[in-house]
Amino acid sequence: MSLQPGSAHQANEPLRPEQIFAPAAHVNALDPQRFLVVGNRGVGKSFWSSVLTHEETRVQVGADYPRLNLGQIRATLGFHEAAGKDEGPAPSPSSLAVLLRQGCEPFSIWRAVLFKALSDDVGMQVPQAFSDIIAWLNADTTGAEAALRHADAKFRASNETFLLVFDALDRLGSDWETITSLTKGILQFALDMRGFRALKAKVFLRTDQSKDDSLFRFADASKIRSSAVNLVWRRGELFGLLYKSLIAKPETCNALYRLAGSDTPADLSATLMSDENVQEELFYRLAGEFMGAGPKRGRTYNWLYDHLADTFGETSPRSFLTALQRAAAFASAPRETVIDHNGIRAGVQGASRVRVDQLKEDYPWIDKVMNALDGLEVPCDPGTFKRRWKDRHTIAGIRSDAIEDSSLLPLEITTGRDDPEGALLQALGNIGVIEFRDLNRINMPDIFRVEAGIKRRGGVRPPVSRRG
Repeated sequence: MSLQPGSAHQANEPLRPEQIFAPAAHVNALDPQRFLVVGNRGVGKSFWSSVLTHEETRVQVGADYPRLNLGQIRATLGFHEAAGKDEGPAPSPSSLAVLLRQGCEPFSIWRAVLFKALSDDVGMQVPQAFSDIIAWLNADTTGAEAALRHADAKFRASNETFLLVFDALDRLGSDWETITSLTKGILQFALDMRGFRALKAKVFLRTDQSKDDSLFRFADASKIRSSAVNLVWRRGELFGLLYKSLIAKPETCNALYRLAGSDTPADLSATLMSDENVQEELFYRLAGEFMGAGPKRGRTYNWLYDHLADTFGETSPRSFLTALQRAAAFASAPRETVIDHNGIRAGVQGASRVRVDQLKEDYPWIDKVMNALDGLEVPCDPGTFKRRWKDRHTIAGIRSDAIEDSSLLPLEITTGRDDPEGALLQALGNIGVIEFRDLNRINMPDIFRVEAGIKRRGGVRPPVSRRG
């Protein structure tokens, strides 16, 4: 079984058509009328930003979501991970820092980005420099409003929607004060855009940032939170991704159909994308039904997904495909199935390292925080984690690393100065690494626990090399 889990994607990079899998449940994440999409690392925020802002993939995905009329959208990036490194209207973090030092308000900055993106549609000459656009907007509010109405009418007349997409908002600046101010401005701007019929904004926001109440302290902010879309991958969607990956490869496609006993491959393909009963039955033929000799240890279809999930009950596509790839390569592969329960357990061990590495891309402090917990056992009281961090001077270590690497500390630590270890617990909870079962007990799911070398009675064991 050959699977390629893939790597993190940047929103400004076009996708190849074969890279795209469009779960039905993700329809709201692409809906131009739903302007805030929240998701954890690795669930596809930058992926869908790329789909929306590149015409070929947007048209392709439009066939899977016909009610959205994606073929009638023109979209561009208002901010993204590589902002300033391409020819788009998105300002770089350095440019944003200069504008803020000049006293420009975040809302005005993002309105200037909109005008730069619409320079061919507003019926007038738009200045090139952001500072000049902002100065003009402030000096001639009436003219600016008329120009946007002109653009809105132009898109309405052609039955089109213009979409300004914001991604990777944790890259807006080098400190949380700057990032929070600019992000709040984006949310205010996106809410204001709802007044137009054909001009819209879409914001992809990290889960931990979405839990920062200070971002939503402005008039009518409740309308944003109440209509936010949570971008998640459920079990049936991940298995649909698995089967699509196998069907796309000639060396596995025919074997899969034979294993399924299907005489009508086209019909089976559609069913495998969405019908969990069919997915489950076929997976048992690939992997065996049980995680051992019988049902006591669970069934493989449910067990794999559950043991790859974070505390929100969510599993990332990369973790899922990595686990299956490692399971297929496991040394003691069975004869009667492609993989077995031993391979699946080994796959979860491998996926745990990949998932922590994946989190490290957004949270560079995660390694030091998790390494300090090596050898503990969960569930445990929160004080056990806090004492270990204090004993190993973890907070001082990640502060030092942040200064040396010019990286960000956990957002929660910047506001939890009286109890930084408690703030660190909150940070891990906000990204799904730990869960509070009650005030006195915390737990960590296998997908993070295994790589950290943390024990849990009856759980997947950490790798021998990790446990020494």
